[in-house]
Amino acid sequence: MSQPFPKIHNAMWPGLVGKGTEPGQEPPISLERMLDLTAAASVNGQKFEGIDYFLFLPHTDPNATDEELRRIADLIQGKGFSVGSLVAPVWPGTVGDSAMGDSQAREKFLSAVRVACRIAKVFNEHGVRKYGVIRIDSAEFGVEKWRSDAKANTTRIAETFREAAKIAADHGERLAAEGEICWAGMHSWRDLLNLLE
Repeated sequence: MSQPFPKIHNAMWPGLVGKGTEPGQEPPISLERMLDLTAAASVNGQKFEGIDYFLFLPHTDPNATDEELRRIADLIQGKGFSVGSLVAPVWPGTVGDSAMGDSQAREKFLSAVRVACRIAKVFNEHGVRKYGVIRIDSAEFGVEKWRSDAKANTTRIAETFREAAKIAADHGERLAAEGEICWAGMHSWRDLLNLLE
C-alpha cells in the first residue's frame, strides 16, 4: 500500500549557508541548479517530492512582483516539485529583525511574516503549494543578550510571535517555531517549551 505522507522535501535554504558574494565565500547556488540537484537525488529509489523554500535572496527577492513569483512557481513545478513550508526572512539583514528587540525591530519581524504570507498566497493560488507552514525563529542570534533578562526577553519574543500568528491567521497560514541552539529563547527544548507555553 502506498503511503501519501509524510512528503519528503529538500529544505533548500541550508544550501545557501556560508555562500554569498563576499570575498572568500563560495558563490551562491542558483535556484535552478539546486532544483536540478534535488531532482537528481535518490536513496534506495526514494526521491524528493517537494521543497521547503527560503524567501530571500539570492533565490527570491522578498519584494518580487506576483508575476515574478509565478515564474518561480512555474520553475519549481516544472521540475516536478511542490512547495511546502516557507522560511520567513525574519533575521537582521533580510526583511526582519529580532523578535525581542525594540518596537522598530519587532515591527520589521512582523513585516517579514507579512512578506511570507503574501508570497504564500501567490504560490497557493498558482497551485505549486497546497500544504505547509511558515517557519520562524526569534531572529536573535546567540543567547548572551537574552540571558541578561531571560524572563522579560522570552515574554517579548512570545508577544512578537503572538502578533505574527495573528497576521498568519488573517492570511489563512500557520506558523511553526523552529528552534536551534543559536536562536535566543529557542536554544534548548526547555526554553522553547517555556516560550511556547
